[in-house]
Formats: sequence, structure tokens, C-alpha cells
Amino acid sequence: MIIAKPCTTMRGIVISGYSWERPVKIDLTRTAQCLRERGYTVKKLIPGMMLIVEMEGYETSVYPSGKIIIKLLEDSMKGREMATAIYDCAGVLEVVS
Repeated sequence: MIIAKPCTTMRGIVISGYSWERPVKIDLTRTAQCLRERGYTVKKLIPGMMLIVEMEGYETSVYPSGKIIIKLLEDSMKGREMATAIYDCAGVLEVVS
């Protein structure tokens, strides 16, 4: 299940992917490579800690837990679409869908 909600402290959208079957764990290095191949700009990668990607004009932070923060975005549906692309690259889309 993908949950997107506004984050007032960071001015953006916070997205979390959940699964009852298994824990959501994202390999940031693999995800960064896939996102690069799809044309997104990887701004910073700290393996095991954080990935920062420029997606559709928004700075997007991805964490190993599956948490995603999209700064300055106000549309939660757009945030879900962007998160779907990230979860697909991470190989966990079928787990969180």
C-alpha cells in the first residue's frame, strides 16, 4: 500500500510504502542506477542512507525504509505517481501495490 500525505514542516509530500507480507527495503544504489537510466538526475547518493533525485522539477529524497519526501510538491496524486516510478526501480512495486 502506498500512502501519500502532505508534510507541513518540509513543505511537500511524504510517501510511504507498506506491505503486510514482507518489510519494504530499498537498495538505493540499484534504484539510483535505474532512475538514471530512465532519464532522472541523481543529485546525491549515500549508500544505505539517502538518495536525492531530481524528478519532474522536484527534489526527491528516498530512504532505505521506503520513505520518500518530495519537496515543494502539493499534489498527493502526483506524488503517488512519482513514488510508483521509484518503487518500480527499487523492485518493490509489486510488494507495496
